[in-house]
Amino acid sequence: MKRTPPLIGIVGPTASGKSELALALGRTWPVEVLVADSRQVYRGMDIGTAKPDAAARAAVAHHLLDLVDPDTSFSVAQWVALARSLIPEIADRGRIPMVVGGTGLYVAGLLDGHDYGSQPFPAELRARLASQLAADGLGPLATRLRAVDPVTAERTDLHNPRRVLRALERAEMGSGGVRRSNQPYGGRLALIGIDRPRDVLYRRIDERTAEFFATGLLGEVRGLLEAGMRADMRPMTGHGYQEAARHLAGEWSLDQAVEVTALRTRQYAKRQLTWFRRDPRIEWLPAGDDPADSQDVVTHGERVLRIALDAGPAERVRAIRYHEPR
Repeated sequence: MKRTPPLIGIVGPTASGKSELALALGRTWPVEVLVADSRQVYRGMDIGTAKPDAAARAAVAHHLLDLVDPDTSFSVAQWVALARSLIPEIADRGRIPMVVGGTGLYVAGLLDGHDYGSQPFPAELRARLASQLAADGLGPLATRLRAVDPVTAERTDLHNPRRVLRALERAEMGSGGVRRSNQPYGGRLALIGIDRPRDVLYRRIDERTAEFFATGLLGEVRGLLEAGMRADMRPMTGHGYQEAARHLAGEWSLDQAVEVTALRTRQYAKRQLTWFRRDPRIEWLPAGDDPADSQDVVTHGERVLRIALDAGPAERVRAIRYHEPR
């Protein structure tokens, strides 16, 4: 039986430097990146998601970018299925798959397995669909259900608001009314995160937000809106895009849009830290205010990865995580 390939990962909050560290490791390690970012899957959303540019993709192969348009439903189950199919392909090329990103649900689905059919539906999703029902009526929601899950639409009473909402919840969670599950990842595993003081992380977020607006985010959002994307679409409500749209609509000043984007991004980073701090498999690399691709951070990351990958089964990684290399 073919063994499950080893998997390494860089996870943690936005703006901590995950992509920079991944590229630095890619200069000496034979890696290919699986991007675990729920917004970078959307085509045309590049600046506000800090999507790796052409130079980064040329230096290190990146996967799971630009998968769908922003008006297309995409679920964690779809992402996990794609990621799991790519891992053996990468290994067959003699390279190491490396998951990089801050979407905790994607990472958890890949590493730990989830039963998508039995997951409780997030209150945010249910509230959003109910709000759309109240604003637009049942017709647009029924049309969306036919588009994203025609099989379920055929057996759903499309004149019953409760049944349509329930079916859409399942479709957007990736289950389509069918119970789906996967097993925990069975290969060797090594995870690292970049640990920064909170004030440093928040300053980096503020600086990056200002850079987004200064280097084309408004033009990117204007182009998406002109292409037919609505400001209330789920991807367009993410931090940066929602604020840019409100500025373009004349509702907010540019300063207000930048300020609110930075605030929402800091709040998001705090939630990411809460999520990832619960995972004892992650070895946190103290970076202070240093660049993530500085020699000290890169050397520490390489050491942790080598120890973990040499350790054997994934369950032994925690026992040796603080040992010095032999």
